[in-house]
Order: sequence, then structure tokens, then C-alpha cells
Amino acid sequence: MISEKEILSRAKRIRLVLMDVDGVLTNGSIIYYEKNKDVKAFNAKDGLGIEMLHLIGIKTGIISGRLSPIVEYRAKELRINEISQGVMEKSSNFANILQKYSLDKEEVLYIGDDLIDLPILLQVGLSVAVADAHPEVKERVHWICQCPGGQGAVREVADLLIKAQGRRDEVLQHYFKGI
Repeated sequence: MISEKEILSRAKRIRLVLMDVDGVLTNGSIIYYEKNKDVKAFNAKDGLGIEMLHLIGIKTGIISGRLSPIVEYRAKELRINEISQGVMEKSSNFANILQKYSLDKEEVLYIGDDLIDLPILLQVGLSVAVADAHPEVKERVHWICQCPGGQGAVREVADLLIKAQGRRDEVLQHYFKGI
């Protein structure tokens, strides 16, 4: 891990937040209720965090190893810019996303929780693990959330970026309008 000053410096440059789903946007549980149909629980605070990132002009994206219609639905509901599912080899997908949005690796933050996320975590400008990430992941990232996956970790990252980019008052004004 690196110093808080370095975290904030890196966070100022972020223009895209990419994240895994299972273990990051959810607690990692997969509940099947019918053949090939699963249930996932998402945290509303994470959803608002994603909305706040969009408010300050930061794009968001999902790169998930699994394929789920529920994830597609939630991503569309939150207007997530990039949705990639069924991607077990995440590095090549990451390279395509960088090219698509004309971004440098230093302008990307990735939130992960397990070994499959390491190829991207080791490349981005700011790598983040959820609190309950695999120990190998936690050893290699720049920052570790206090919240576990599916329980506000994405919101924690959004709050960090808003603070680092000096946009707190703008976000608060957006939610206080009409008062």
C-alpha cells in the first residue's frame, strides 16, 4: 500500500472506475432459484456512489467473469458506461476499454476482490481491494476499503474520488437543491 497523500494524488487523475461484480458490487454469494437463474443482492449505497461518480464526469464499468442477466439489468439501471460479462481473461478486455475511451492506465481505478482481478489491478493508476478481498489481492493493491464487497465498498471509493477531485460541494449542492 502507499501513503494517503499518494492515494489522493492518484485519485485526482481518475476518469474511469472499473469493477468486478461478485465480491465487489455483491457480497459474492450466488443463489440459484431455478436452473441457470441466479439471485444477487446489490447495495443501494454503492448505486448512489456510482450515480455520484457520473455526476462529476467519471465513467464507470463492469468486468465480470460470470454472465448474469441480473447484472445487465442493474448496470443499465445505474447507467454504467461499460458492461463486460463472461470475461475470464480480463487484461485484453481492459486494453480494449482503454482504447475505446482514449484513456491512459493512470486514469483508471479498478476495484477487485480475487485473483482473477490481479491482471488489471497491477496495471491501473489506482488499484483498490474490498475489505474482504483475498489476501494475495490485498498485498498488491494501492488501497483497501474498510467496507466488504456488496456492503458499501464502491460508495467508499466514490467518496474518496469526490474528495480527491475537490468536488464534494458540487455533489452536496446537487442533492440539496430545492431546500
